Amino acid sequence: MDRLRISQLAVSSHPYDLGADPESPIMTYRDPISQWLVTQLISVREGRAGQAIPVEYLTLARAVETAWLYLYVTVMIPASVAARSMPAIATIAGPLTVGTLIALPIMLGVYGARQIYQTVSKRLIDACIVSVTRSQKERAGKSVKDLRFAYPVPEVVKDMAGQVMLADSRSCKPIGDLPLTRIVTRTSDYLQSISPGVQGQRIRAATANLDRFMRSTTVPDNPIPADPADFNTIEKALSLGLSPVPFVGGAPIDIILGLNHNRNKKLDFAHRVPLSSLSVTKSLTAAYYAYGLATSMVEIAWRQGGMDPAAALVNQLFPGLGITSAMLPKTTGIVGAPNLYGLVVFHNVVRSLCLAEDATTTGPSTRGDRPVSAARW
Repeated sequence: MDRLRISQLAVSSHPYDLGADPESPIMTYRDPISQWLVTQLISVREGRAGQAIPVEYLTLARAVETAWLYLYVTVMIPASVAARSMPAIATIAGPLTVGTLIALPIMLGVYGARQIYQTVSKRLIDACIVSVTRSQKERAGKSVKDLRFAYPVPEVVKDMAGQVMLADSRSCKPIGDLPLTRIVTRTSDYLQSISPGVQGQRIRAATANLDRFMRSTTVPDNPIPADPADFNTIEKALSLGLSPVPFVGGAPIDIILGLNHNRNKKLDFAHRVPLSSLSVTKSLTAAYYAYGLATSMVEIAWRQGGMDPAAALVNQLFPGLGITSAMLPKTTGIVGAPNLYGLVVFHNVVRSLCLAEDATTTGPSTRGDRPVSAARW
């Protein structure tokens, strides 16, 4: 373990190790991939990108977070996609199929693994140790002093890392809470800075037109259902339990739960805001539901009157076999993956980070006097 060196960019860190406190947005809005991305951006920002660390020096918290990251990417995501792609195979009674009975244990297994990880991670952070030697304390989490990996970090990543910080509930507003007009303005300013002359003037004019359109166009913001990440325990259980049910599971039930969540918070469904004032989170949540609902509608159409593209392709390649959609994995499982493991990851990142220019204070977050965590040694 002492001889094996790995890159700092190959490991993930618990939010506390990044300077988060219990109220930081990253404690609520994170998945293994988004947490790893945030870890790497902060590592690049703080100049640790090329550092190497012996496996022996990894803290227990970083080891657990990294192990879960690779397990999530190599096992949990494929298992989830497989469960969502499970064909009907055969009907048992009404909407209940053999495929549903196979998919449900897989989804419950993935959910159970997540709960075990969250419990282990929390207990490691909350636990403390009686004593630690000076040498153990000095080595924990430290990189090899005179060894660095030679591969360069792309300039675009360095530039991005230099502009963001870990969002804080008090001093640095998450990017997800910013209005769309702020994002448009920053993007336009950047494009103008690298496109001088006539091209820059065109970008400036296009930005002005877009800004006028966004300010003059109003949209209802509360009819956008609550994000699944904001569901309470009962809502999450209903979403998970009903997800394998044909016609209802997935985006349709999540939309109903999200609207009911807004209703319980007594939000005004008639309230309208200029498009320019709509937050990044609201717009990404709307995109998430729109994509998910479109995928669900396509699946229903294929199930009711059409044929899944996979089955149609097999029948074209091997005519006469009589392959039906119930015999092959559903294409919608793959089609929906970019929404669940792409857009959601991006959304978690923008809710976990803030713009450095918005920070009202600098330095690490304070969490009060905490005992020395057993996870850190």
